[in-house]
Amino acid sequence: MDTVVTSSALAVSALGARIELAFGENVPEEVIARVRRAWSGAAIEPGPDADPLADARIEIDDVIDVERRLETLSTTVTLDALVHNRGRLMMLHAAGIALDDGRVIAFVGPSGRGKTTLSRTLAKQYGYVSDETIAFDHELRVLPYRKPLSVVRAGAPKDQVSPADAGLRELPDADLTLAAIVLLERDPAATVPEIEHLHFADAAPLLAAQSSYLIEYEGTVCALAELCDRVAGVRLLRYAEAADVPAVIDALLERDPDPAPWERMQLGGEGSASTADAVDFGDAVVTFSDGTLRVLEGIAPTVLRAARESTDLDRIVGAVIESHGAPPNGEASSMVRDVIDELAAVGLVAAPVI
Repeated sequence: MDTVVTSSALAVSALGARIELAFGENVPEEVIARVRRAWSGAAIEPGPDADPLADARIEIDDVIDVERRLETLSTTVTLDALVHNRGRLMMLHAAGIALDDGRVIAFVGPSGRGKTTLSRTLAKQYGYVSDETIAFDHELRVLPYRKPLSVVRAGAPKDQVSPADAGLRELPDADLTLAAIVLLERDPAATVPEIEHLHFADAAPLLAAQSSYLIEYEGTVCALAELCDRVAGVRLLRYAEAADVPAVIDALLERDPDPAPWERMQLGGEGSASTADAVDFGDAVVTFSDGTLRVLEGIAPTVLRAARESTDLDRIVGAVIESHGAPPNGEASSMVRDVIDELAAVGLVAAPVI
């Protein structure tokens, strides 16, 4: 529910959501000043045309441990922004920088992969978008989240440093558009950064693990596949130090030279209530059902295709043998039935084969 922004509050923009940080009467002025400074990069300046409503309100009162409160505030704002945009935006756990023309590179990875350090390094040369979450709509328009950088400190809460205090650049005067998705892998042995274009079947589970509310995004796995095509593939970046990455920014924007074609696969059969969806790459099928993304390989893609056409076990076994040959050990019918039972259990086929 929208709430009215009061004069004793700070309104911040987080992934397009307007969030009110409301200070209680007992909050010291120096604490308010710390919050305002930390969030200065995301602050919404008041003005005659300012929207008086907020999408969420966070009460700040009775602050005992200032450093801990600043850290938890960053988490709370992020969670509120994610909830506000669930089902409307695709949201990746990523750091982001913007080139002068508005193209945005998203560096995706779990905590500990160096996203904040990359932000501090790269955003001295490029516009700072976020060190936490990159959110974008169906048109790949990026909604920035210029939150404080959460800098790790030994034995203490993360330091919340404003973009200005970190010496980071403002956003360019251009529309922000997602141009590249880069999965991060820290490797101390990487003497120079290494870039690898990933097959969607390899990239999809990693992207799904670093997405927020993906299950509520329409189309799910098909939407992911279309996204990866539109940004010319997913890159894996192996690097040792953030200082090595600026030299490969142009290379990170290069298109996948050999993209794998795919087809949308209809699951569940006509009239089925199944919400499963899938994309077929031939030797692999990537599915999303029961809230889980799965990559089917081996005989499973062939079984799935054949089971969509027939419930006759012999016909499905024949299709598997035609594509893969007879198994060197065991009975083909038994193996196929096991696969069908597994697919049926997660809603990928309408019913077990008779």
